[in-house]
Amino acid sequence: MKVFYWFALFVVIVSVGCQEQSDGKPSDALTYNLFRAGYEPIHGTVTFTESETKAIAVEITLENTDARFDFPAHLHFGTISEVGELAIRLEDVIGETGRSYTLLEDVKLSSGEIFTYDMLSQFNGSVKIHLAEGLFGYVVLAYGNVGANENYLSDGLAVCVGH
Repeated sequence: MKVFYWFALFVVIVSVGCQEQSDGKPSDALTYNLFRAGYEPIHGTVTFTESETKAIAVEITLENTDARFDFPAHLHFGTISEVGELAIRLEDVIGETGRSYTLLEDVKLSSGEIFTYDMLSQFNGSVKIHLAEGLFGYVVLAYGNVGANENYLSDGLAVCVGH
């Protein structure tokens, strides 16, 4: 029985290790940290990945979210310490899993230009995760600078108004 187990494990490892992407080239991906914005210890990452079709997958992974709620997520213009106009609405972070997945294909920013993966590294932006819509929609739980602002550390609070 042990021999069968080890043989099966070997087959699985070899099968997974030998898989390639269709073009043999790995996808491009940029990952940014999301920091806690207040008392709640919510933090994580946001990853932008370009597919072969030039679509952009935006994956948010947060730790310590409350399973009872979903949390709106947005890409904003400007750093986290600026009010920052909304650039793109992202899919809500599901509280139970702490995850959000948004696929952007030929999506226009609120400024009118098409958002591409190539422009991301120079993008003056930030990602903000909010407590809820409505009355508490302006409360930011987690935030992080993206693109050209990646190494900018805020000396203030993450703010957000006007969605």
